[in-house]
Amino acid sequence: MTSGKRRKRTKLPYKSLLYGMLIGVGAILLLVLLLTLLVYLGWLPETSVSIGNTVVKILAALAAGTYVGLSRRKSPWWFGGIAAVLSLVLVIAAMSLYLGAFRLTWNTFADLLMSFAVGSAVSALLTRQKTE
Repeated sequence: MTSGKRRKRTKLPYKSLLYGMLIGVGAILLLVLLLTLLVYLGWLPETSVSIGNTVVKILAALAAGTYVGLSRRKSPWWFGGIAAVLSLVLVIAAMSLYLGAFRLTWNTFADLLMSFAVGSAVSALLTRQKTE
């Protein structure tokens, strides 16, 4: 039987998620430009682009999760992960539209999972730190 108590629902912070997503997209764009410049100038070899791509995705997820963690006083840990995933999905969708092709691979799932994990972790750390 039910106890009669209703569970309090967590409202989805649309504004915080939207700004976190935009900060993640901005971080991706700036870091990709920086990586391109470093390769163009010869300071990084062309073989380091795949590693740099992973670092860019991690730093963008950190930026999105950090914004959500700092902007929400008492938010669940997964809001930062959602913002990080949304920023990566937006960039993937824009690149797919520009290039005209999209293939869903295991690497795409791994990138989305990594973004969610990093964004959630940093959001949880920042939210927990503010409440203590």
